[in-house]
Amino acid sequence: MAHKTFLTAEQFQQAQEILTPPLMTPDGDVRQVFCFSSESLSHWLGTKLEEILKENPQWRDTHPIMLGSWARGELSPKSDIDILFCGDEAQVKAFTDHLHERGLKLRYRMPLNMEDWTEGVEAFDILALLKAKPLTAEGARKLFEQQKNIWARKKHFRRILLKAVKDERKNREKRFDSITNYLEPSIKFGPGGLRDLEQGLQIYELFAEKFNNPGHALNVLQYYRSYFLSLRQKLHLDGHGDILSSAVQFDLGKWMGFKSHKDFMRSLQRGLSRVSFYSDWIVEVAEASEKDLRKIESGTFKKFEDFLTALHKSSRVLVQKKVRENLDSLIPDKLVKTMAKRRGKALDEVLDVKESDEFLVSVFRSRLIDKLVPEVRRLVGYVQHDQYHRFTADSHIMQACREVKRIYKKPSELGPMKFISKDLTKEDWKILTWSCLYHDLAKGLESAEHHSDLGVMIVERDFRSYGFSKAFTDEVKWMVQNHLELSQAAFRKNPKDPKVWQELREKGISDARLLRLALFTAIDIRATNPEAWNDWKAKLLKDLVLNLQSKRAQNYFDFESLKKRKKLNLSAEVVEELGLQLLESVSLTDLVDDLKKAETSEVSLKPRMLKTRKGELWIRFHEKKDRRGLLSDYVGQLYSLGLGIRHASIHTLPKVGVYDWFQVTSSRNLAALSKMIENASVQSKPVPAVKFDTIQIVSADDKEWVVSFKGADQPGLLASAAKALSDAGMSIKSARVHTWGRQVDDIFVVKPSGDAQELVKSLSEKLGS
Repeated sequence: MAHKTFLTAEQFQQAQEILTPPLMTPDGDVRQVFCFSSESLSHWLGTKLEEILKENPQWRDTHPIMLGSWARGELSPKSDIDILFCGDEAQVKAFTDHLHERGLKLRYRMPLNMEDWTEGVEAFDILALLKAKPLTAEGARKLFEQQKNIWARKKHFRRILLKAVKDERKNREKRFDSITNYLEPSIKFGPGGLRDLEQGLQIYELFAEKFNNPGHALNVLQYYRSYFLSLRQKLHLDGHGDILSSAVQFDLGKWMGFKSHKDFMRSLQRGLSRVSFYSDWIVEVAEASEKDLRKIESGTFKKFEDFLTALHKSSRVLVQKKVRENLDSLIPDKLVKTMAKRRGKALDEVLDVKESDEFLVSVFRSRLIDKLVPEVRRLVGYVQHDQYHRFTADSHIMQACREVKRIYKKPSELGPMKFISKDLTKEDWKILTWSCLYHDLAKGLESAEHHSDLGVMIVERDFRSYGFSKAFTDEVKWMVQNHLELSQAAFRKNPKDPKVWQELREKGISDARLLRLALFTAIDIRATNPEAWNDWKAKLLKDLVLNLQSKRAQNYFDFESLKKRKKLNLSAEVVEELGLQLLESVSLTDLVDDLKKAETSEVSLKPRMLKTRKGELWIRFHEKKDRRGLLSDYVGQLYSLGLGIRHASIHTLPKVGVYDWFQVTSSRNLAALSKMIENASVQSKPVPAVKFDTIQIVSADDKEWVVSFKGADQPGLLASAAKALSDAGMSIKSARVHTWGRQVDDIFVVKPSGDAQELVKSLSEKLGS
């Protein structure tokens, strides 16, 4: 908890002078604690606190004992001040009241039982006693007796303390994420932060006899203790709390001596990862039986595959550390390339969707992954500062590989997208898993090329060395190349827009590739930031997939294919304008042939009548030159012949001219009806008076107005609407009739003329109910 510092303004300035930048830029491989001034500042802050306490003559009679950060030499300007008093209760109350009045915020307690300070306290308070430091001789004597009693019952207390540490760590994992730090890590409470570090060192002291050669782990923890404490102290002195927000990372990186904030954050994340690993290892050693420890210690690795066997058998941190210790001796970097086929086979086993999540994580945490895929090593600690990617790049890749396993085993995790998984084959899942591993391996490379393009080159290089088939390699390359395409289309574009369909189809997004990429998109989002995946995004992605799989889309693609084959010079929007009803009813080949004939003909084509397999009757009219009132004439003519119009697809197309299709109902003989239409002229039967429920402008701009006529289905609706628009002097560009049940919605697109609202007003007065 961040709060106001206990320092005066003058002391605050002095503290800033004491905390100097590291003597050299921190390097996790060369661990020199003396480079940091954090211990000096902590000691100075402790001295200032003592001076505050000793201003009051009563301080000695209260026998204060320092706890927490103060006792451990980890004070920061905004640290909580923890004290235990073992003097007279009345004097302690008077003393603490005085301190509070002075503005010093303490967290203090007195023992419930002066003979046993562990009575009625939490496990962490007992742990704090072992590190406590007295300020008086009497306090020292009393503390020593209590510590002696605790050590006498060490086995009892350390079991309690170990359980408490494990529970507290688990709770913090839920708060700060179970996999890695956030983009803005907490230097105190986040995974691998000072709290983990402190617990690791304390648990080691309690169980020291169980450790064999812990020197490296302790060296790492002690180094990062000074490193992280310096950061925390600097954060506090700059007016911040314990969170390294993106805004402060730039200044901190510069202060620490790094060339850029990215270099700084990469170093920091690497340190947090190391501390998290080694503190977890210490807890596991403390928890393990002597038999388990001896068994793991005596284990040997003779060949590369033995690492996998060991981790597959047990994914515990104890085994992970054993693997870490032997990696370089068994697989030196110079031999990694020569083992390509063996590495490919090993990765196939690790990535298998049926393999356990724990096995995969152990391969990453043991750093075996660095030998299997050397590119990953470059991504350790790499942070993308975009407020969206929660994880470091290496952790994001691991998360993606975990997510594909989770979804394979539990498709319901995808919500509205769960239907996709059932249609995937074993090969599809394999392509997905390898795509998850390779999709972001090129992140952070200094190049003008997009990381997807560079990723394709890495796939080509590695898969060739693994001995994978060209077909499999090509599919993973395609996934890596296009892994962001569906995300952009689903969340930034209209999923019902044929232009979007065409863009995706041109990139090869169809059939099995569509399903794989849709599932990968969900996986990538969940692995980037779990909170960014929700039912809303799942629904948008689902809508895009279903639209691309729809009959409407298929008709569109078939029409486009036929159009190219017949060399029909029409825009891509035409198929959308023709309408789903027409495209689903009339043979696309017939339709394209008819359009081609209309396009190349110098004169208007005769009306055409077509009866579909479903028994639907369609009539096509064509005029090379449009004129005002033409649609009204067509509709009136059909009405005069006693034909009911169910649907209409009405357009004026470049080079084609007026091209109108009407689905009609009639009980007359087809041949007779065809002859009547061919010989018919403008209607002689008057259009009936009809009433529409609503007439409104759907949209209006400088190019076109869209007018909707809605009402109950009745004879003459379309004819009335068309005639009314014609009488109002409007030029109709296109129209569409929607009929469902007993309701009709006639949509007209007209050229702007006059005032749109005045048009609606006059139409409503004439045709409104």
